[in-house]
Amino acid sequence: MSDPDHRPTTADTGDEPVPPIVDWRRTAHRLRRVLLVIATGVVTIWVGLGIAGDGFGLARLGELAGLGLLVAFVAEVVVIGGSAVRGMLKAGERGDRLASADVSLLPPQLTRRRRR
Repeated sequence: MSDPDHRPTTADTGDEPVPPIVDWRRTAHRLRRVLLVIATGVVTIWVGLGIAGDGFGLARLGELAGLGLLVAFVAEVVVIGGSAVRGMLKAGERGDRLASADVSLLPPQLTRRRRR
């Protein structure tokens, strides 16, 4: 059951380890940093508005936290999407096939059942 278009890589030959396509550690550090900046920004804006305005209100903190969650969601999409694009480009440079039968969004068990 070999793929005729498959070219052996160092992972197949066992010569040296192949680095992963997506650097998950770097992605996690980026996400952590972005979320920390957003949380710090929310608290800073709340304190600033509390000092300059009519005091510290929990309703305003809730509004800012909701806005912070929205911004965090957009930031996560950008960070993870950027990581996926970098991984795709890295895979292309290495010559990995991203359109082969073993690449799928579904788990292998479901794709096997679908082929039967």
